[in-house]
Amino acid sequence: MGYNQPLAYCPGCRGRLGHTAGHAPAAEHGQGPGPTPAPGPVHGPAQWQTPANCPYCALPLTGGEIDELLRVDVDLSALERRRAALHERRHALLAGLRARGTGHGAPGPAAAPTGAFGPPPAHGPVPKAWGAARAETSSYTARNVLLLLGGVLLTVAALAFTLLSWGDMGVGGRAAVLGGLTLCTLAAPLPLLHRGLAATAESVAGFGLALLALDAYALHEVGFPQADGLGWTAGSAALIAVLWAGYGLALPSPGLRLTLPFAVGVAQFALPLGALALDGPTDRTTYVLAVALLITFAADVALAATRRRTGDGGDVEDAESAGPGGGDSPRSRATARPVRWTAALAAVPAGALMTGVTLVQQQSGGVATALSWSALPVAAAAVLLFAGRRREALRVAGPLGVTAGLLLVAALAGAVWSVVRASATAGGDWRVLVYLLCAMGLLGALLVPHAPRVLTARQSSGLAVAAVAVETGALVWALVPVVEAVFGPWRYAGRVWQGAPHGPVWQAVDTHFAWTGSAATPLILVLLALSAPLLAGALGAVSTVGSAGADGADGGRQSGDGSAPDRTGAGTPDRTGDLRTAVPVLPALTALGAAAGATAVLVLPYGPAVALIAALAVALLATAVAVPDGATGVTALVSGLVLSGTATGWALAQQGATLGVLALMGGASAASAALSRTGGPGRRAALAASAVAYAAGLAGALAATLHLPAHQASFAVLAVAVCTVPTAALLVRGGAGKGAEADASGARKAAPPAARTAMALAVECAGYATALAAVMLSAPRPETLWLVLALCAVTAAGVALRTDRRQGAGYASAALLVLATWVRLLASGVTAPEAYTLPVSAALLLLGWLRRRRTGGGKGSGETAGRRLSSWFAYGGGLAFTFLPSLVMVASDPHWLRPLLLGAAALGTTLAGARWRAQAPLLLGGATLAAVGVHELAPYVVQVAWLLPRWLVPALAGLLLVAAGATYERRLEEARRLKRAWQRLS
Repeated sequence: MGYNQPLAYCPGCRGRLGHTAGHAPAAEHGQGPGPTPAPGPVHGPAQWQTPANCPYCALPLTGGEIDELLRVDVDLSALERRRAALHERRHALLAGLRARGTGHGAPGPAAAPTGAFGPPPAHGPVPKAWGAARAETSSYTARNVLLLLGGVLLTVAALAFTLLSWGDMGVGGRAAVLGGLTLCTLAAPLPLLHRGLAATAESVAGFGLALLALDAYALHEVGFPQADGLGWTAGSAALIAVLWAGYGLALPSPGLRLTLPFAVGVAQFALPLGALALDGPTDRTTYVLAVALLITFAADVALAATRRRTGDGGDVEDAESAGPGGGDSPRSRATARPVRWTAALAAVPAGALMTGVTLVQQQSGGVATALSWSALPVAAAAVLLFAGRRREALRVAGPLGVTAGLLLVAALAGAVWSVVRASATAGGDWRVLVYLLCAMGLLGALLVPHAPRVLTARQSSGLAVAAVAVETGALVWALVPVVEAVFGPWRYAGRVWQGAPHGPVWQAVDTHFAWTGSAATPLILVLLALSAPLLAGALGAVSTVGSAGADGADGGRQSGDGSAPDRTGAGTPDRTGDLRTAVPVLPALTALGAAAGATAVLVLPYGPAVALIAALAVALLATAVAVPDGATGVTALVSGLVLSGTATGWALAQQGATLGVLALMGGASAASAALSRTGGPGRRAALAASAVAYAAGLAGALAATLHLPAHQASFAVLAVAVCTVPTAALLVRGGAGKGAEADASGARKAAPPAARTAMALAVECAGYATALAAVMLSAPRPETLWLVLALCAVTAAGVALRTDRRQGAGYASAALLVLATWVRLLASGVTAPEAYTLPVSAALLLLGWLRRRRTGGGKGSGETAGRRLSSWFAYGGGLAFTFLPSLVMVASDPHWLRPLLLGAAALGTTLAGARWRAQAPLLLGGATLAAVGVHELAPYVVQVAWLLPRWLVPALAGLLLVAAGATYERRLEEARRLKRAWQRLS
C-alpha cells in the first residue's frame, strides 16, 4: 500500500517537516529536531505538502523506496509493542508460579523480580532507539565559539590591513575603506536583530568596536601626527565610550548585551591617560593621575550601586527577566546587571591604583603634601559608605565598610605620620603606633552619640572590622620584640653569675642579641590593651543602634535617593551583640599588660628591672587564682609563669638575684595554690607544680653557692623530690577529710577535694620529674648514681605505703633497687658480679618459693586461701637479679667459662619452668639462653653468611611462599570435604 498523505517527520533524522493545527513549524526560530513519535503519515486534514527533500538531512522523501521504508518502520513498531506485551505476560506468569509454590494465591501482575543474580535475561535482540546520539557539546557552545573566532579573525585582518597595507592606498582610499567598513559593520546588527540572530549581532558589534579603535589610530597617523599619543588615546577612549554607549542605547529592543559593558570598560582609560598626558612637574602629574583614578572609581561605584530601572521609571528586581538586552528600554539597558557588574569590577583596579599611589606619595613630602594626598582616600571612603547605603549594595555593605575603614585609617595615619616625621621622630615602631592610634580613633568615632545612626549596622560593623584588622597588624608587628624581651634573658644561662650589667637592661640585651624593639613597643602593647574595651563598646553601640531600628527609620525618605535601611532582620542586632560579648576584654588586658611590662622594664637598670618583672609575675600568679573567670584566670596563669621565667633568666646574671627570685617565685606559686578559694583545680595544680620546680631550682642554686659539683648537687635536688611524697599524701588525705567535713556542715571552710586531688597529682608528677633531673645530674659519675638510685628506690617504697599507689610504686621500688645494685657493682669495677648477685638471687628465690607454696596449696585461710601467687612475683626478681648483669658481662667477656655457666643455668631454669609450668622461669630462662646462644654463634653466622651464594635468600623466600600456598590449598580442600560430608549428613 502507499502513503498518500504528507509526512510529519523525516524517517532519517526525525526532524519535523511541517505543522498541524496548534503546532508551530519546526524550522521556526532556528529550532532543531527533537524527540518525536513513530514516523508515519499525518492523519487528518493536510495543512502542507511533503517537501521533496528533508530540510535538515537532505533525505529524498519521494519515490517507492520511501513507501517501503515507512512500512518497515510501522512493522518494527508493531514488533516492539508485541515484544513488550510478551515480556509483561512472562513476568506475570513467573509471579503466579512463585506464589503457588509458597502456598499463597497468585498476585496480580507485578514488576519483574530482581533476584539474587540480577534481572531476568531478555530473550532476543533489543532494537536500538532511533533517536540521535547525544552530542558532546551543545549547539549554543558551538555557535558561540564559531562567532568568537570569526570576530577575532576579522579584527586581526583589519589590524593587518591598517598596519601593513595602509601605505599602498591614497588618503581617499583609506578613508573610504575604513569608513565604509565601519559604517557597514555598525549597521549590520540591525537586520540581524530583526531576524532574531542576537549572537551574530554581538559578534559583528564587537568587530565594529575594534574598527572604531583602528579608525582613531588611522586618523591620528594621517590627520594629526603631531598630536600627543597619550592625549589622543585618552580623547579617543572617551569619544569611543560615548559613541558606543549611545549606539547600544539606540539599538531597537531587545538590544545587545555586551555593548554597554564594553563602553564602561573603554571609559576606564579616558581620565587616567588624560592625566598622564598633562605637562608639568612630576608631583603635580602624579596628583592629577590620582584624582583621575578617584573620579573613575567614584563613577564606577555610583554606576554599580544604581537602581535598576524599567522603561516607565519604576524599580525592578535584580533578576534579568526582560530579554537578552536586559530590558525593554534604553533606561533599563543602561542599568542592567551586566553594566553594573562591569562597573563594580572596574572599580577595584581603579581604587587599588589610587590607594597605592597615595600611600607612596604620602611619604615623599611635607605636612601640606601629606594632607592633600590624605584627602583622596577620605573621598574614596565617603563614596564607599554612600554606596553601602544603597539598596543594591546591602549584601556587600559589610565589605564596603571594611574597605572604607581601611582607607580612612590610611588617610589619617598618613597625615599624622607626616607631622611625627617632621618632628625628627622616625622608625617603623613609631609608624605602627600612629596607625594604631588612628584605628582606635575610628573605634572611638563609633562611640560618639548619634554617630552610628548615620550608617547602617553592617557598615558600622565593617568599620569596626577594619580597625581590628589594623590592630591585628600592629600586634603581629610587636610579637617579635616581645618574644625577644621575654625569652632573651635566658641567654644568661650560659654565663651564670658573671655579674649584673650596667646601664639600661636593653643595652645589656643588645650586646648579646639584637633587640628589634624600641620605646614605642610598650606603648603599642598598652594601646592594644586599651583597644579591647573600646572595641567592645563600639560593638555595643552598633548593636544598640541596630536593635533600636534606626536604620529602618530612614526608609520613609529613601525612595528619592535610592538608599535603603539595613534589611537584615532581627538577626543583625543579635549577631552584633554576640560578637560584643565574645570580645575577650579581660584576658586581652591581662596578656597585653604582661607583654607591655616585659618590654617596659628594658629601659630600667638591672636591679629595678628584675624587681619589677618579678613583682609583676607574682601579681599575675595571685590574679590567676583570685578571679572566678576561667579564661582570665588561665591567661593570667600563663602570663605569670612566662614572666616568672623571664625574671629567673634576668636573675641568672647575679648570685643574690638568682636565690631571691627563685625563692620568691616558689613561695608565690605555693601560696597562690594553697590560699586560693576561687581558682579552679587546673590552675591550682599548675601553680603547685611550679612551686616544686622552683624549689628544686633553689636547692640546686644553694648547692652551687657551696661550690658543689653537679653530681653532688643532685642530692639537694633529690631532697626536694623526696619531700613531695609526704606533701602529696597530706594533700590527698586533707582534701578528702576536709571535703567531707565541709559537706556535712554545709560550710565551705576548705577547698573542695577535687582541687586538692589535682594539686596532689601535680606535686607528685613534679616530684618524679625532679627525681629524674637528679638522676641525670649524677649520671656521669656511677659512684654517685647508685646512691641516688637507691634513695629513689626508698622513696618509691614510701610512695607504696599509699593504697592507691601500692602496686606501681612497689614495682618501681624493686626495679630501682636492683638497678642501683648493678650500678654499684659497675662503679666498683667488679668483674664477677655473680659473687654478689647469686646470694641475693638465692634468697629471693627461696622467699618466693615459700610464698608461692603457701598460697598455692589451698591450706591457707582468709584471702590467701585458694589463690596461687604468680611466678613473676615469686621468681622474677630473683632470676633477673643475676641473669641481667651476667648477660651484660657476657657481651664483653672473651672467655668461654661464663657463657657456658650462664647458658647451663638458663637451660636448667627453662626446663624447670616447663616442668612446673611457671611463666617466669620459662620465659626468663629461655630469653637468657637464646641471648647467650646468639652471642656465641654470631661470629660464625656472620662468616657463613658471607660464604653463602646470593641466590640462596630469594630461593628460601620462594620455598616459604610455595609452602604457605600449599598449606592454604590443603586447608581449602579440607574445608570442601567437610562441607560435602555435612551435606551428606543433611
